[in-house]
Amino acid sequence: MRLPVEELLIEAGVEYRIIELEARAISVDDVIEYSKEPINPDEICKTILVRRKKQYTALFLRGADKIEFKKLKDLIGKSTIASRAEVKEITGVDAGAVCPLLLDVPVIVDKRVLDLERLNFGSGNHLFGVEINSDDLSRVLEYCVADFAEEIQ
Repeated sequence: MRLPVEELLIEAGVEYRIIELEARAISVDDVIEYSKEPINPDEICKTILVRRKKQYTALFLRGADKIEFKKLKDLIGKSTIASRAEVKEITGVDAGAVCPLLLDVPVIVDKRVLDLERLNFGSGNHLFGVEINSDDLSRVLEYCVADFAEEIQ
C-alpha cells in the first residue's frame, strides 16, 4: 500500500525515497534516532502550522531552524503556532506527521530550505518520512519563499 504523498510524487514524475522509522517520530530528533537507514540530519525539514485570526498558513523550514516571529509578523501579520487540535483539524494528521505536499492551506518556504540539495520531511504518517531533491519541490507544491527563520542556537 502506498502513502498518499507517494501517489502525488509518482503522478508528478518526481523521484523520491520513503524513509521507514522504527518508532513513531514527532520531532526532528526522533527522525534522526528512529530512521532505519542513514539520513543526513541537515536535510530534515519540518512543517509548522500557524494561525493568524482564523487563517492558517504552513511554514516549511529546516529542522535546525526556528521561526523568527518578528520576521513572520512583517510577512503575514501577528501569528501563533496552531494547537495540536488545530493541526489535526486542518491537516488531518497529528503534529509531527504533517506533509507540506498534502495541505490545503498556503505554504511559505523559508529561503534556507532551497539551499539544501535534498529535503527530508513528514509524509503524513509518523512511521515514515519522504525525501526528494529540493529542485523538485516546485513540481509538487505551490508555495512562496520568504526569510522567516533563523538557526537554533
